[in-house]
Amino acid sequence: MIGLLLGDGHIQSRNGNGRFIYAQSSLRENHLNYFYHVFNMFKPFLSKDFKAKSRSFLDKRTNNTYSSIRFATLTLPCFNYYKNLFYNSDSQKKIVPSNINNLLTPRGLAYWIMDDGSLQNKGLHLSTYAFSYEEVVLLKNTLINLFLPNFILKCTIHNHKKGYRLYIWEESMVLVKKVISQYMHKDMLYKIKGTT
Repeated sequence: MIGLLLGDGHIQSRNGNGRFIYAQSSLRENHLNYFYHVFNMFKPFLSKDFKAKSRSFLDKRTNNTYSSIRFATLTLPCFNYYKNLFYNSDSQKKIVPSNINNLLTPRGLAYWIMDDGSLQNKGLHLSTYAFSYEEVVLLKNTLINLFLPNFILKCTIHNHKKGYRLYIWEESMVLVKKVISQYMHKDMLYKIKGTT
C-alpha cells in the first residue's frame, strides 16, 4: 500500500471511510499485466464479480485520444489508516507521511518504482511531481536510509518543468536491483534493466 500510494494509488473518502482507487493510463501489454496483478491483490476488497473499468477520453489541448483502466475497492474502515497517513484532514491532496522513513520497505519501493519509475541514462527517475520540495527531500532521505548502514545510495533531486523528481544514480542501481527485484512483477523488470 505504501509504494502504491506513493505512486498511482489514491484513497477517496466516502461516508466516513475510505476506498482505494488505482488506475493506469498506459494500456501496453506489460502495463496491463501489471495492472491486473495489482487488481488481483485487491480482489478481497472488491464487490463480487467487479470488473475493472476502462475508458477513452479526448484531450482537447492536444486533440489526442487516451485510454485508461481503473478499479475502486469497497469503502471500508481498513483504508482509513492510509487515508489519514497520506491526506491532510482538510484536503484531498495527497501528501508524503511525515513518518515515511518508518513505512517504506524494499517491497514498497518496488511497487513505487513499478508505478512511477523510469530509466534515465542507466539511472532511475522517480516521478514525485505532485509533492512539494520539502516532501521530495523527505523521500530522498528515506531512500538513503533504506539502504544504510550497508550502502550509501546516491540519489539527487532534479527540478523538472512538471515539478521535482528523484534520480537514483547508475552506480546505485546494482544494489537497488538486488534489493527489490524479488518483488518486481516480471513485466515491469524493464524499469531496472541495464544493471547486473
